[in-house]
Amino acid sequence: MRLSPYTAVLGAIQEGKKMDVVANNLANAASPGYRKVAPRFSQFMEMETHVKTDPGPVRRTDNPWDIAIRGEGYLRVRTDQGERYTRAGNLTVNDQGQLVTQDGWPVLGQGGVIELTGTDFRVDPTGQVYDGAEVVDVLDVVVFPEGTQLQQDRANLLSPATPGAVPVPAANYEIEQGALEGANFSVVEEMTSLIETMRTFETCQKIIKTSYEEDKQIITQLGKA
Repeated sequence: MRLSPYTAVLGAIQEGKKMDVVANNLANAASPGYRKVAPRFSQFMEMETHVKTDPGPVRRTDNPWDIAIRGEGYLRVRTDQGERYTRAGNLTVNDQGQLVTQDGWPVLGQGGVIELTGTDFRVDPTGQVYDGAEVVDVLDVVVFPEGTQLQQDRANLLSPATPGAVPVPAANYEIEQGALEGANFSVVEEMTSLIETMRTFETCQKIIKTSYEEDKQIITQLGKA
């Protein structure tokens, strides 16, 4: 196989993977705290992905069950796959009175699972959780050592991709109740990226088709010789 069609096939495969990544970002554009997954290619044209950790825009909702982390850090969440980390602050309470994510995973405080007995839920800027007038726990907001790579586990949940990375308590943050952080990317930029990727994919397909037709013509001519 000549270099041009080989490169085109490889390019089409990689651009197809890139389209999947960008499309998934766009599908989560309205997901609170979503972190953009960015594709990048190695020198051998292998696609890798990394999670962008820049903060997203914060908007007021005035819903007491919504919280936003202003500054660094992630909420600790207990899932069926172990601890995960999120910036999605659209919380609720389950039938057992536990503070949970929208998917039902318990949010962890410094004392473990946060349990509430009433509906008067409050969080102050330092992360202290109030059940009425009583402080029941403190949100366990954590960060990872510099250089730690994160990976997307589920839509709004992250885990460390760097082996041995252990979270530590965050210091530079404030909790804003009645607010939510949005996804940390521009929909317009992602749409532009998707269109450009689709065009590159189509170009690769055309090269493959042209090469196939040329090879077919050569074989036909040889058969007549």
